[in-house]
Amino acid sequence: MTFSLILVGVMLAAGAEAPGPSCGSNVQARALALLIIGHESQQREALFCNETLATAAAQRAKNLVEDPKADETTPNEVVRETGFRFPVFYPPVGNQVQAVANEMDSPESAIEYLAESFEHRDLVLGDGEFFSRQTELGVGYYPEGDGQGKYVVFIAEPYSNPGLVIKQEFSPPKMVTDEVCGKAWRSSRDKEFRNMCRKRWLEKRDENP
Repeated sequence: MTFSLILVGVMLAAGAEAPGPSCGSNVQARALALLIIGHESQQREALFCNETLATAAAQRAKNLVEDPKADETTPNEVVRETGFRFPVFYPPVGNQVQAVANEMDSPESAIEYLAESFEHRDLVLGDGEFFSRQTELGVGYYPEGDGQGKYVVFIAEPYSNPGLVIKQEFSPPKMVTDEVCGKAWRSSRDKEFRNMCRKRWLEKRDENP
């Protein structure tokens, strides 16, 4: 708690605008929201705090900590159940809206993990046409014990009249290549990224015994 208050104070002194309760229900959540909005690699021109998403993120974080079966409900379903309205092309189930950081001791460690995560970076920083259109933000935090906590970030595109959408074109997803993995993939904090790069490495090894 003390760290989060200091972090917000420092960023305010630097001229950043503090998000209100509509970005998160506690100081940890609002501090992470501020870091996401102001991140140097943030690709979106603007992110707007959404109280519905913040409430959903807070409940989601609590459920993921307390209920082992909570992740059986997909993020898209969770957000839809709150009344938030997606564009018509969003699937009813799946995950196009959620990023999670587990066992974090501060908002700063959470943003560092999310910004480096192969799984979450595009969503959090708006990289690519699909994610750049997501401009509504809500962050949740729930303690996990030993000074650590779980952060849930919901970022979504608000509903727009389909009659105004002429054509939807999105860039293809990133492929895992040698260039993407680099030489330091083994030291990445992202387990999924390490597994994907290891699979790529094993495939190359088998191709060139």
